[in-house]
Amino acid sequence: MRACYHGHLEAFLRLPRRATYADYVAVEQTSECRHEFLDGVIVAMAGGSDEYNAIAGRFARLLGARETDPCRYYTPDQRFWIASRKHGRYADGSIICGPPEHPPHDDQATINPTIVVEVLSPSSEDDDDGAKRSDFQSLAALEAYVLLAQDRRFVKVYRRAGSEWRSATYRDGDSFELPTLSAPIRVSEVYDRILDVDGRSLIRQPAATH
Repeated sequence: MRACYHGHLEAFLRLPRRATYADYVAVEQTSECRHEFLDGVIVAMAGGSDEYNAIAGRFARLLGARETDPCRYYTPDQRFWIASRKHGRYADGSIICGPPEHPPHDDQATINPTIVVEVLSPSSEDDDDGAKRSDFQSLAALEAYVLLAQDRRFVKVYRRAGSEWRSATYRDGDSFELPTLSAPIRVSEVYDRILDVDGRSLIRQPAATH
């Protein structure tokens, strides 16, 4: 399954009624694209830039290398059910510890991520650090919500602290810990060969010739 652009769903969004979650699941079962379910509206997820995809892929490898039993890394195709909001969400990556738990109405959605990861983009940043963050923070199992910038070497982590959430930011030269991982992650590891220290893309620069 892949992400698509919002225009792909314009016809569906013009239906004279709001969609049900069953409508949403039916769309997901037959579509090549990923969509989220928000307040009765099925929303196509926008594709990412080269830097966005490279950062998401790099962070997936960093998480996978630090997995501890019984926790596992899950790809962006893992769907999540947000019961308190009745939303269907996706993340750019996640860690789930133990067997995934599924709501009775959707056996492909889970409700128990320990860590959720989002790579920020201009079109999604307000949601990723706003309504989407709030959605995921409503899940009892979630311990950390990670935001990765794609235009600078910058990481923001929200961590559960009892009944509250506390945030911390990290820049080049810093390292940070996440629940269940076997070792800290250096910010430089996230961005090496993707962004330079000033946030310029290293992907778009032509390869050096000898």
